[in-house]
Amino acid sequence: MKSGKFTTKVAVFLVSLFIAGLIPIALISRYDYPCADDFGFSAYSHIAWQEDHSIPAVLGGAVRTVAERWYGWQGTFSSIFVMALQPGIWGEQFYSLVPWIMIGAMSASTLYFLHVVLRKTVRAERSVFLCISMLYLIFALECMIDKTQAFFWFNGAAHYMIPHSVALTLAGMLISHLTQRPSVSEGHFSHSGLKRPVRFLLICLASVFVGGSNYITALITAILFLSVFLLLLVFRKKKEAGLLAVPLILFFAAFFLNVLAPGNSVRQSEMLNRPGVIKSILLSFYYCVEYITEIWFDWTWLLFVLAVFPFLREAAGQAARRFSFPCPLLVPAFSYCLLSAMFTPSLYATGDVGGGRIFNIIFLDFLLLLMGNLFYLAGWLRHRKAAPARLNAPSADASGTGYAVGMENGLESRNMKLYLLTVFAAAAFIGILYARVDPDFFTSASAAHSLISGEAAQYGEETSARTEALHTCSAPDIQLELFQTQPYLLFFSDISTDPADWKNVSMSRYYQKSSVSGIPRETGEPSE
Repeated sequence: MKSGKFTTKVAVFLVSLFIAGLIPIALISRYDYPCADDFGFSAYSHIAWQEDHSIPAVLGGAVRTVAERWYGWQGTFSSIFVMALQPGIWGEQFYSLVPWIMIGAMSASTLYFLHVVLRKTVRAERSVFLCISMLYLIFALECMIDKTQAFFWFNGAAHYMIPHSVALTLAGMLISHLTQRPSVSEGHFSHSGLKRPVRFLLICLASVFVGGSNYITALITAILFLSVFLLLLVFRKKKEAGLLAVPLILFFAAFFLNVLAPGNSVRQSEMLNRPGVIKSILLSFYYCVEYITEIWFDWTWLLFVLAVFPFLREAAGQAARRFSFPCPLLVPAFSYCLLSAMFTPSLYATGDVGGGRIFNIIFLDFLLLLMGNLFYLAGWLRHRKAAPARLNAPSADASGTGYAVGMENGLESRNMKLYLLTVFAAAAFIGILYARVDPDFFTSASAAHSLISGEAAQYGEETSARTEALHTCSAPDIQLELFQTQPYLLFFSDISTDPADWKNVSMSRYYQKSSVSGIPRETGEPSE
């Protein structure tokens, strides 16, 4: 069953739209600048590069940071290692790569995961896969909960966006590893470009990385790992369970090393009014409903569902040829429990539901679960609808041709074309209105607004002046003008007037100063 010209045109349009949205982000990225924890977590690495210009020395600085934080603050060793290697350590100008790293990681992992699920497993058409993937990526890029912490602030994004991306890639590799068989020649898997030993090694490395990352990503990965392993045992898939055993052991070894770090106790001792385990779990179920249905929900989600559902329905029709979609109520129930679990670590550790960077990965996983539930519902309905047709068509072949009854050219029908054009037109009209009223509502619109208004360039001038002062001033104590311009996407945090403020201390360590203090811009120039 081949997709027609219209579906292909939609796919091309969505890919072009996604690329167009990246243009203002590319232009504003040159004004991105490290701040706050960027300095604290990468001080050793930066100093090592300044002194030796040696990659091994920089990696040694990252390892030192991991060890120091593991004992003194938090156990997330893999995230800390990445945070210690923020691009600015090689020179502040390289910090402009941060949006590309984060958007690239999110996009590449999503495309790989959906390619494995939709193309290799479900065998959907390429244009259908592209339409689903691009709708997800456009929505994720433009409507991210906290756009600054998702794409422009390295430390926060490295702790959450990168582990999320690695976990998604891990899921895709595990699906391939468990479901695809090697071809006759060269030991390749028939649906993958990687040889089996290479992929298995990557799975093991990714398992360790995710186990040592933030507790939200690690926890839901642990739940999924155990769920899949137990299901394989229940259905007596011993061979597949054996393939999963080593990555599972490595993941939990890293996870327990993460959880049992002495630094976690140090950090939690500073948190007051922490709920217990049971209360944290109950609150997680409550906050999941509140944030998804009340705080975050708006018209964009409705249009996303209306736009993506026809393509998910088309893909589900393909899957219904080989899968019966049983227990349709268990899928949303499990999804709700899984999504709720993402709120638990923050509630238990701090008594708070979390911040923007945490909400970002909850948002991304919610979108995936939403698409998964729509796909499963469409497949279940398609299977039920096809059952009478199969009973009345005993001559249908063994491949299950009866499942495709009424499906051919569904996306190419006149009504479907009109439906999709209407949804896209409505999205464009409402989107333009919102972007005019609130330029920061969409990521690309916010970037374009900051560029056109000149605030991005002004912020760039202020950061350049500060950087020059930090590099050229020989005095051990330095005063820096506080940022006057604070673009929505670029600005996350600034130093304060108090040299003892942790952000000031982090910057002074990074640039090897005795102290750093901020002064209002009107009071004078940076000291020499």
